[in-house]
Amino acid sequence: MKAVKVKQAECKRVLERGGQLCADVEVVLEGEPKALVALFAESKDNDYDMVMLLQKDADTEIDWYDNDLHAAYVDVSETMFDNSSGETYWEPRESFKEQVLSYGRVKEEIRSKLEAAKREHVQV
Repeated sequence: MKAVKVKQAECKRVLERGGQLCADVEVVLEGEPKALVALFAESKDNDYDMVMLLQKDADTEIDWYDNDLHAAYVDVSETMFDNSSGETYWEPRESFKEQVLSYGRVKEEIRSKLEAAKREHVQV
């Protein structure tokens, strides 16, 4: 498994997934042409859990309006952090999560957007 380095990260929006509010964070890795989307939800220990990691599979020239309502996203959580037996490599997964959360103001943006969504009772 190769090491990944976050080049850029930005919290885009909050959406509901499986009845849970999740922050949608767009992530660009060094040396990777396609952006990833990390979904973060609040955890019981006052931090954030990375619920899922998606790869944007749509061409930005076609999908310039960032439509998240079609099948433009592929779940890459397992391919990035699991071995062939389906066991998760927790250390690289946690390292990636921490890189994303510590990039710029991402953690503060997640907190702010999740709190606003809860206050407004956003139904997505």
